[in-house]
Amino acid sequence: MKVNVGAMLTFAGTGAFFGFLLAVLAYGPYENQLFAYGIYVGLIIGALLGIRADEGWNFRTSSVSFLLGIAMTLILALWWVYRGIDARFANLMLGIVLGTGLLVKPTNFTDALVSPATYLGGTTTALLILKNYGSFQSVEHGVTAILIFTGSAMALIFFGALGRWGFEKFRNFGKKRK
Repeated sequence: MKVNVGAMLTFAGTGAFFGFLLAVLAYGPYENQLFAYGIYVGLIIGALLGIRADEGWNFRTSSVSFLLGIAMTLILALWWVYRGIDARFANLMLGIVLGTGLLVKPTNFTDALVSPATYLGGTTTALLILKNYGSFQSVEHGVTAILIFTGSAMALIFFGALGRWGFEKFRNFGKKRK
């Protein structure tokens, strides 16, 4: 059986996103931190569904977006622990996110549309990995800065992917056909 890695990563990121939504919605009324592990449950269920996906489920941008969410969150968190919060470095990372959104060609509109959710799924997965890392918890406003960065990165990856999809889809729009 051939595994469709793009679909597996996309479904895992989308599952982590829905697990995050469940954790946010359930945290207020119940104030139970165990709901945060719904992110892992969503990640695992999504990955298992993605493994079962056939070759027709081809995703590029959203799978790269999931990995980018994990990588950018870990890089920024570790940078801020050892170097302090630096806006220039965060802007450089946002430039990398936008460049990735523009360079990786989405396979279809759904791929571009799902990419912000998979980015957030990657970020929440990385934040759960850093949950008990004491040095990161001691950085003042570290989690808040990560969430602000994530919101900006989600917008940039979405508009970069959507722009690339639109440029590819409508590149021959004004040309005369023979």
